[in-house]
Amino acid sequence: MENVSETLSFIGQGAFVVAMLRKVLQRANSEKKDGNYSTGSSSLPLSADDFLSLLASCKGNRTSLIKYDANVKADRRDLNTPDYMIPRYCGLIRLTGTFPLNCEPNLTELINCGAITPVALHFVRNRGAVPNLDWSSHRIQVCGNVNKRRDFTMDDLKRMHSVSLPILMVSAANRGKEQNMLEQTNSFNRGAGAISNTIWTGVPLRDVLRIAGVTKVTPERQYVCFSGPSGELSGGVDGSYGTCIPLSRALDPSHDVIIAYAQNGEKLRPDHGYPVRVIIPGFIGGRMVKWLTKIEVTPGPSTNFYHLRENRILPSHINSVLAEREGWWNRPEYTFNELNINSVISCPAHGDTIEISDRNLTVKGYAYSGGGRSIIRVEVSLDNGQTWRLARHYHPCPATKYGKQWCWAYWTHDIPRRDLHGVHYLMCRAWDESNNTQPSDLTWNTSGVGNNHYFKIKVNEIDSDKISFDHPTEPGSLPGGWMGSISGGHAVMFTKTPKFTVDRARLEFANVAREFNPVILPDATQSLSSIASVSPVLQKQHYTPPPPGAKLYRMREIEEHDSEEDAWILIKDRVYDVNRYVSEGHHPGGNASITMNAGTDATEDFEAVHSAKAWKQLEAFAIGYLDPRDNPAAVSISDKDVDNSKTAPSSTPASRVALTTGPVNLLQFALAHPEMYGDTLVGEAAEAEAFDRMWDGAQRDAGDAPIALDPKKWIPLVCDAKVPLSHDTILLRLRLESEGHQCGLPVGYHLYLRGDRNGKKVMRAYTPSSLNGTLGAVEFVIKIYFPNDHPNFPEGGQLTQYLNAVNVGDVVEVKGPMGHIKYAGCGRLLVDKNEHIIDKMTMIGGGTGVAPMLQMIVAVLANPADKTQIKFLFANKTTKDILLKYTLDRLQRENPDRFTVHYTVTKGDEHWSGSIGRVNKKMIAEYCFPAHDSRAQSKTIALLCGPPSLEEDTCIPALRELGYENENIIQY
Repeated sequence: MENVSETLSFIGQGAFVVAMLRKVLQRANSEKKDGNYSTGSSSLPLSADDFLSLLASCKGNRTSLIKYDANVKADRRDLNTPDYMIPRYCGLIRLTGTFPLNCEPNLTELINCGAITPVALHFVRNRGAVPNLDWSSHRIQVCGNVNKRRDFTMDDLKRMHSVSLPILMVSAANRGKEQNMLEQTNSFNRGAGAISNTIWTGVPLRDVLRIAGVTKVTPERQYVCFSGPSGELSGGVDGSYGTCIPLSRALDPSHDVIIAYAQNGEKLRPDHGYPVRVIIPGFIGGRMVKWLTKIEVTPGPSTNFYHLRENRILPSHINSVLAEREGWWNRPEYTFNELNINSVISCPAHGDTIEISDRNLTVKGYAYSGGGRSIIRVEVSLDNGQTWRLARHYHPCPATKYGKQWCWAYWTHDIPRRDLHGVHYLMCRAWDESNNTQPSDLTWNTSGVGNNHYFKIKVNEIDSDKISFDHPTEPGSLPGGWMGSISGGHAVMFTKTPKFTVDRARLEFANVAREFNPVILPDATQSLSSIASVSPVLQKQHYTPPPPGAKLYRMREIEEHDSEEDAWILIKDRVYDVNRYVSEGHHPGGNASITMNAGTDATEDFEAVHSAKAWKQLEAFAIGYLDPRDNPAAVSISDKDVDNSKTAPSSTPASRVALTTGPVNLLQFALAHPEMYGDTLVGEAAEAEAFDRMWDGAQRDAGDAPIALDPKKWIPLVCDAKVPLSHDTILLRLRLESEGHQCGLPVGYHLYLRGDRNGKKVMRAYTPSSLNGTLGAVEFVIKIYFPNDHPNFPEGGQLTQYLNAVNVGDVVEVKGPMGHIKYAGCGRLLVDKNEHIIDKMTMIGGGTGVAPMLQMIVAVLANPADKTQIKFLFANKTTKDILLKYTLDRLQRENPDRFTVHYTVTKGDEHWSGSIGRVNKKMIAEYCFPAHDSRAQSKTIALLCGPPSLEEDTCIPALRELGYENENIIQY
């Protein structure tokens, strides 16, 4: 305990002493164990005194470090992933769902914590599972064109001369979401918080190379390549992540390249490379390989798959398809290494509101540049860049003895609030010591990296005395930002005449020289409303005209065909007449899945869910192209281009299989950790509570309550609750616009849910468990399909994993309602345009097919005037796979004369009292209604919902043999 007392003497008194004491004791206990991911500082060359001295020289805030480190723990969002034991700060904004972890801190929180970022707040870029590495057994192989091949242990490195330096790390995709708002890149939606400044400790790379006999550059020694563990990822020859830097940089002592094993005075944490990584000051984060396994000296640059396919700033007209086809990835001149200059406004924050008064508004933010170049000035503009005001700036961390500045600058500027009247944008730009500055406009590239144009905050006048501020974007799937939150949804338009003139001849020459096709903007005097009417489709940056002689359609013509009786759709600037397909009724999701997009641009929805087979089928319905007059800045991918929406299924490397199987039991964990759920009910108790809400909603008429959803538009809904019901099932409740809103959901219809996973849109139809009378919210029972649950689907269900990662307060996009089956009550069933008057329903469902069945069952039973009888045969693989068993059993118990349910499972146990085996003719005859007698007045229909093998191969043939006519066998 003497070491504990010494450490506490640096901290002082108060609440944070308790936090630090807890942290120190945790570290002491962890270092007594042989387990992986042990952190701590007692065995490192950097002592506590030295670290605190260095922290003070960098104007770091030790209170912030203690505060955030005390709040790091295993996050329940990771329970069903290979990373489930890794401690993380739950306040980080997740950008790509639950797994792999890609996140960044809230921008305001990041700046407020001080010049040295707590490790808990450091942004994370993971491409897969965090490797399970151990300090004592890990080795770094130094090989290639070296005099002495050598394997270094971690203890070998620890015994060598070490250095500790404050170094800024920035993601190459910092501010990348702004590029995605013009057109989706290969990157995900990074905000302006993908930046962190911490103190790194390690061994100079040049010292490691010297031991291997490498001291100078030769024709055979031009590059030093770094690799992580093989089998870590699915791409490339060996599944490793690798990249390189010039050997000259590695050997130059002024560039401070280090092999780091500690961060902020303690061993690296798993997300940041434990036990060892490369740190290359002034370079993008993508070059700083984590979990370093190999250092190789080579005559040429790295040939690693990820080195070639990521972090390249290609010309703006090159998309991924052209890059692959024309070999652009292999051109080294487009490699993004040194950081470019950038600056950001952190205050006012997005959504801040202030009152106009005689006081000043203090605007502040950060700035940085690459290559060790210092920031020499930061400027702020209130008039779209016509004039600039000089801000105050400083570097909190000192430059190195070679004059290199590896850290960020902070800046502030006071603006009289009355100066903000009439201001449209508040913007900033920075200059470095080489007189580099930021460009005024965004330049798109397919990698989604290097975005550094002026940072612009929109100023909104609420009334004469109050204004609010909108940042360009919010990170990840968070809504908000004046550029929007939907990929490709931002269009650059002038709303007033610019106060400067343009030399058109010079501009045209520059465009030709840069091989750039400029966007043709509407006349500056044209009103905003008229501009919107001319171009209703999403604006994009590049455009390939239709083939000569092609049939062209104006957007207003397409919009006229917007019903089930007359449906056209627009996909990637091609027009399709899908009436014949709709009339044939072959779509597996029903005609509503098509007609919901009738008369609109359906590109994003189609790409999100359709396979290569569907794209081929679509070709037969093409009738022409969108008229260029309605899409002056749109992208068209030629018919010969490969469909960029498809990705090859990734295989799981053998070395990763053990880490990606066996998801954590959601319910078991919730019951074992009640402190994480508070008073929230879980399991059967939560299902019982949901039953009461469902039943009340079924008995209530929503009347003329306003409808929250739209079958033609995606509406963002906030997650109000998410609780585990079973080992792999959650109850998800989404909040409507107000407590008085309804879904507008007919019984039998469904909704589409959509989100971003790994940078791509994923969507699927779901039937709510709540009925339309449930005002203010809509509820779903979601079965999560985890990776490797089924050998044919090693990656699991993309949307269900996205929904499993959603947390309270997050946003899910919803569109609907839609469907082809509608129950109008009292035995009246509408299927497409055909009406059935029934008094008995045979229902046969499998797995998640229970959801639409339950909706109809509850609607029937909750209406005392409805005398329809229902028999439900419900099939599952095992007993634990049965969804909503409490609900179904309770419905049967409380309505024995009108509803029965019988269960069958493929594999049962000694306690199982239901049937065992797949659904068959005998089972249907025993537990379902017989086919109705055509001479009788009563009518029976069979309603099916399950996998094709259940419906097509089993149920339909059996029902026909049992006398059911084709028109009375209905598939959801």
